Amino acid sequence: MACFKIRASRKTETDHMAQEQRLKINFYLPGVSPIEYNSGEYTVEDLCVEAAKRCHISPLCYNLFSLYEEESRLWYAPSYAFKIEEGSATKLYYRMR
Repeated sequence: MACFKIRASRKTETDHMAQEQRLKINFYLPGVSPIEYNSGEYTVEDLCVEAAKRCHISPLCYNLFSLYEEESRLWYAPSYAFKIEEGSATKLYYRMR
């Protein structure tokens, strides 16, 4: 197992990048880049529709997928609304329920 030391300058760059990303939707599929939102208000249903289009999922199958937060092991209901404000950072995964 290899251990790598992050230089102080690189660490601050990483911290700064993490602060800019307010809401990030990741995918388990290789080659599909994450979707990032920096401001606004979005329902989970709207976010899932955009994520499904990015993954080329048929509209008939939209309801099989949802947004999942790994840290808290929480599935979000389609009616839940994310209000993206300064200082908030949420990392979600688009996956099958």
